[in-house]
Amino acid sequence: MAGEADVVASVPPEDAKEVASADGVRLITSDSSVCAVFMCNIFSGICTHRRVRQALNYALDTNELIKTVMSGAGRPLNGPLTPYHLGYDPSTPRYDYRPDKAKRLLKEAGLGSGLKLTLDVPTITPDRAPQLAAQMAEQYARIGIDTEVREFEDRPAYAEMVRSKEIADACCFDSSPLSTYRVLREKFHSGYHGPWWMGYESAHVNELLDRAAETPSLSARRELYQDAYGRIRDDAPWIFLFSPRRLWAVRKSVNHLATRADGVIRFE
Repeated sequence: MAGEADVVASVPPEDAKEVASADGVRLITSDSSVCAVFMCNIFSGICTHRRVRQALNYALDTNELIKTVMSGAGRPLNGPLTPYHLGYDPSTPRYDYRPDKAKRLLKEAGLGSGLKLTLDVPTITPDRAPQLAAQMAEQYARIGIDTEVREFEDRPAYAEMVRSKEIADACCFDSSPLSTYRVLREKFHSGYHGPWWMGYESAHVNELLDRAAETPSLSARRELYQDAYGRIRDDAPWIFLFSPRRLWAVRKSVNHLATRADGVIRFE
C-alpha cells in the first residue's frame, strides 16, 4: 500500500478489506489444500471414545469460528482432505453444529457434563491457533466441557512433541501435503505408524489404503480413497475445522501472476 513491495504473501484476513480498497493494489484470494484441525490423542484419555470424538465435532460451530477467528477466510471441512486432493468426496456430510447431539453422544459414552478437555496449540503455524482454541473452549463450555489450553511458543519443539505422540487430549496442526497418499498413510494407517499418526486404528481403512497404493487406475484409486475418506470422517480421529484461504496483496502494475493451491505463486 506504501508502494514499497510488488507482492505481499499471507495478508492477515482482518486486513483484506483495507487492502482490496487501496489505490494501486489488488487483493488475490485462493482456496488452499491445507486442513486446519485438531488431531485427537487416541492412545489414552477421553478421545479414545469414538462417541466423544464425534461429540467434539458436533459441539463446534465451525462457521462461527471461521467468521470470528479467520475474518471469514476459510472453508469448513467435511473430512481430512480438501477438494484439491484425490479422494475428496463432496457428498460426505459435515459435522454440523448440533450441541444437543453432542450432549447425547457424551452421555452415551458415560461422560456427561463436567468433562475436562486439554488442547495443545502452537503460537504460530497454524497462525491464530491460540485464538482458535479460546473460541473452541467457549463453545465447548456451552455443553458443559471444561477446556484447558496449553500454548507452546517453540514451533519446532511443538512439532517434535506431536511427532513423539506426547500430546494432551488433542493438538492443533495444519495438514498441508497435497498428496492424498501421504496424508492418509502418514496420519491414519495404523500399520505404518507414521509421524503424525495418533493411535487411530481401522483394519478396513488400512486395507483400503493398501489397495489404493497398488492400484494404477486413477478412477479406481479415487473410489478407494473416497471409501476410506467417509470411514475416517465417521470415526472422527480429528476435530475437523476448516481449510484457510490464502490472501496476497499485489501492485496493479504486476501482471500475469498465478497462484496454486499449495501456496506457490508464479509469474507467467
